[in-house]
Amino acid sequence: MTADTDAPPQTLLPYRPGTQWTFQTRGTSYTQTAELALLPELDGSSITDEYVPADITALKLWTMWVGKYADYQHEQHPSAYDPGEVRIHWTVTTPKVGGVFELAPYSYDTRATRTSPYMPRENFGTVYTPPVHAVTGEPLNWLRLPVLDRGWNATVANKGGFIQEATGWKPSPLQPTMDVRQIGAAAGLYVPPL
Repeated sequence: MTADTDAPPQTLLPYRPGTQWTFQTRGTSYTQTAELALLPELDGSSITDEYVPADITALKLWTMWVGKYADYQHEQHPSAYDPGEVRIHWTVTTPKVGGVFELAPYSYDTRATRTSPYMPRENFGTVYTPPVHAVTGEPLNWLRLPVLDRGWNATVANKGGFIQEATGWKPSPLQPTMDVRQIGAAAGLYVPPL
């Protein structure tokens, strides 16, 4: 064996909090340096728009949400989605969810099913130049951006935060769908029967 094959595999972790990225608005000289993060939003997670945590718990929201959305995509597009598959929409933003707010590049186009032809859509990569590390100049690896935590409790009421609050789960960067039955069952929560 050579020294290269004897070395343990290297694990790439998410970028550290506070990592700054420099990018420019395309077609202008406007340059920004900011910390970037990914914000997931699952189909139907806007159910929280009608409530506050004092009125309804994360577990009750979970039960309402899975009853309505767990099989929605499968019912609409049975050949493209399995039962329990819920789409995840991705946005690039800052940790405080402000300033930068664009669809994430390389994520699934949520206007179509997976079997539809590709349809270009404006996203971070069409609005800005590729981000580089503000100190080293290293290009950004989109799969290492941190995914923002979302909550639903006495101190925070994030849109869709009931999902992470109830299950303890959040998606991997740019993950296209969530398997509601798998995640719910693993967390010991209600899942609709097949």
